[in-house]
Amino acid sequence: MASQERTCLVPYLELENAPPEVAAAIAHLPYRRNIFHLLGHSHGSFPPLMGVYGSFFDGKKRTLPLLEWQLVVLRISATLDAEYEWEVNAPVARLNGMPEAKLDALKRTVGADAEDIAGEPLFSERDRVILHLVDQQLATYNNDVQTVNNAKQLLTTEELVEVYVVLGVYVLIARITKALRIDMEGEIPGLEDALKNVVTK
Repeated sequence: MASQERTCLVPYLELENAPPEVAAAIAHLPYRRNIFHLLGHSHGSFPPLMGVYGSFFDGKKRTLPLLEWQLVVLRISATLDAEYEWEVNAPVARLNGMPEAKLDALKRTVGADAEDIAGEPLFSERDRVILHLVDQQLATYNNDVQTVNNAKQLLTTEELVEVYVVLGVYVLIARITKALRIDMEGEIPGLEDALKNVVTK
């Protein structure tokens, strides 16, 4: 990690102090991320949580198309002002073809109503129903029937339910990284090559 003032309010988990299953779940990762050394403190939940988290990276397990998974994650990050989460995920989206203008639009349209989002040419029809569902969830912890029915017109049941699972996991990550003031990591050498190996369409 770059030499800068440390902000995290708790120490990061060191592998030598971790239970074997937690240490193993962290050690096999291709690069170090502060988030895993933070979540790892929850010894019992960490290994199964990593199983859920890891499923999003695997195109054979994930139901949503890769850039729609990232659409959900980046909207959460932008809405909740979760800078660490954004910085971790934006490279995944860029590497897999999300244009910079669309990344900018995800931030620019935070708080916009459905009509304004509908007028954003960078968002597909599927993007719009997903964003409306996510925005409504983040604002109210619920969705009205019309929002769900609109999503059902374009998403399969499996895709729709997976949007909620992604929401739950990444809101958790946003909350813990913000509340505990996780340290930003800066440039990670070889990150792009590593992402090509761990994220599949």
